Amino acid sequence: MRDVFNDAINAPPGRLAEILLRKVTEGDVEFPSALQARFDRLVDAPGRPGLLARARLAADVAFLFARAPNWTKSKLLPHFEWPSPDAADVWSARKYSTAIGTPELFGLMKKPFLELFGRNDVPAEDLDTFAEWLAAILTVNQAEGAGYPLTPTEARSALRRAGAKALSSVGHRLATEMESAKPENKAQFWRAVVGPVFQAIWPLDVELQTSASTFKLVQILCATGEAFPEAADIILPFVQPDDPRSQTTVFSLAEAPDSLYTAAPGKMLDLIAAVVGDALPGSVYALGKALSRLRLIAPSLADTRKFQRLLPYASQPG
Repeated sequence: MRDVFNDAINAPPGRLAEILLRKVTEGDVEFPSALQARFDRLVDAPGRPGLLARARLAADVAFLFARAPNWTKSKLLPHFEWPSPDAADVWSARKYSTAIGTPELFGLMKKPFLELFGRNDVPAEDLDTFAEWLAAILTVNQAEGAGYPLTPTEARSALRRAGAKALSSVGHRLATEMESAKPENKAQFWRAVVGPVFQAIWPLDVELQTSASTFKLVQILCATGEAFPEAADIILPFVQPDDPRSQTTVFSLAEAPDSLYTAAPGKMLDLIAAVVGDALPGSVYALGKALSRLRLIAPSLADTRKFQRLLPYASQPG
């Protein structure tokens, strides 16, 4: 799949767009007339030069909207609408943006943004980025009342259309948010922000739950601190067995903080069992360590059927 943005930054029209962007100063409300004339000529250029210029500017649409909203609305935003022949390319360029932009800008772009999740001409890499944006927007709305015009129902519907792979990006964003919380604030942050967003956005469809998203779900759980028991109740139904080729999720559980094991050893056992699934005997690296930690913390668990069933799956050292 072509990447017009990378073509643009290595071509004269894209480099000219960068020069003009550097001439836009902080605090501008609209472009000075001379600068606007140059932007107009660039964005209206015919053929491939015009496409390259528009793709380069698309990556900075949030910057442009903050400084020249009327020009951006009239000259740049129409190219993001799917009837435009440029739409696929400018949206692909948009994934390189360093900012989602203001709630007002998002509202103006919301319709084509949500539509892209159901299109066949949007690369998987782009869907991953924009799926993460869904989680970021709902998180900032939940945490700060930011006012982005996006409902949880709209976000969940978009993720269902995007398919299983996009869920890993959502999980990654929510895990990053949880990990960024201070240790003393993790439980409250889960209860007030990440937990509600997860429950609101995560699709219930069984076919969308994969081992790739499982790694991210466990990453979220490992960052929930004292809220681990209640978070496990919410997330466990979505956990799928680890990819037998990597087993990275079991390893992360074996290295999880002691506080998670002591907070709810029974739920930790349930989580380990869900991640292991029906593995090959002797194939699961680090499972032995995880089970040993559980046995030390809650010896009675070692006699349970679930614990005993897991023992043959642990790989033997050396």
